[in-house]
Amino acid sequence: MRVRELIDFMGELTLKTGYPVPVPEDFSYKWALKFNFSRKGKVILYTGALYQLIPYIESLSLYLMAMEKSDEGGYIALKLARNIPREIINKIVQPDKKLISWSYNVLTSISNLLMKSGIDFAYLYENDIYSGVLLYDMGDENRFKLHANKVFKLIKQSNAEKIITVDPHTTNILKNVYPKYIDGFDIEVNSYLELIDVNGENKVNGYPVVIHDSCIYARGLSLIDPPRKLLSKKGYDIKEARRSKKITYCCGGPIESIFPSLSHEIAKNRVEELSNISSNIVTMCPICYINLNKIASNYKAKVYDISEML
Repeated sequence: MRVRELIDFMGELTLKTGYPVPVPEDFSYKWALKFNFSRKGKVILYTGALYQLIPYIESLSLYLMAMEKSDEGGYIALKLARNIPREIINKIVQPDKKLISWSYNVLTSISNLLMKSGIDFAYLYENDIYSGVLLYDMGDENRFKLHANKVFKLIKQSNAEKIITVDPHTTNILKNVYPKYIDGFDIEVNSYLELIDVNGENKVNGYPVVIHDSCIYARGLSLIDPPRKLLSKKGYDIKEARRSKKITYCCGGPIESIFPSLSHEIAKNRVEELSNISSNIVTMCPICYINLNKIASNYKAKVYDISEML
C-alpha cells in the first residue's frame, strides 16, 4: 500500500469533515442525546470521538488489509475514495452495530462515573470532533496544525478552562502536543481516571483481572496508579503481567491503518501473554480494546474497558 496516499486521504477527510474516516454526521454525539448536558461551562467533557470512531475504523481496516496485499491496488482504491461523496462511502463501509453500542455504553459509563463523583461538566455535542492525533502520529504536521487550531477554537467557544478526556491518545495530544502548535493554549487537561472515585457499593470480592496498560498512559503520562486504585477499591484482584506499567507491551493498534497484518500479530502476542495471567483483560483505551478483543476468544479470554468494570 502507498502510505503517502493513505495519509493524504485521512488528512484531507479530517480537514473536510473533522474525522479521519467516513462517518455519519451525528455519530460522535448520538450517545449523549439522552442526557441534558450544558453546551458551555468551565469544565468540558471532550471525547475526541475516538471511542465512537472505533467501529468505523475497524470496518475500514478490512479494506485496508485487502489493499495491503496489493500496493498498486491500494493506491488506486484510495485515489478513487478521495473523490467519492461521503454518503456513498458510508454505504460501503458498514460498522458493526454491536461495536457502536459498546462505544456508546462506555461513554455513558464514563459520564455516570463523573456525575457520581460530583464532577459538573458540559459537553460539546456536534463540536466534539476528532483531536487529529492520527495526523500527528503519521507526520502530517501541516494538516494537524490546521485541525488542532480548529478544535481549540471550538473548545474555547464553550468557555472551557478545563478539559476531561476519556482515552490516552486524546489526553496526551491535548496535554503535551497542542501547546506546541497552538499559540496561547491555556486549558488544563485531565483524564477522567484521575478525577473519579468509586464507592464501596457492589464490590466484586476478589474477581481476578489483568491490566493491559496503555503505552501512552504508562510511559507518556505516567498514569499508572489511578486505574489500579479504582479497581482495587471496587474489589478486583489485580494480577500483573510481566510487561506492565512502565514496561507495558503495545497492543499493535496504532499501526493498523498502515500494516494491518503486523498489527494482528502483535495483538496475538499480547493476548497470549495476558491470558496466561488472567482470562479477564482490562483496557483503558479504545484502540487497545478493539485490537486485543479481536484475538481474545482464541485464548478463551474476555476484554473489558475499565469503565465497564467500575
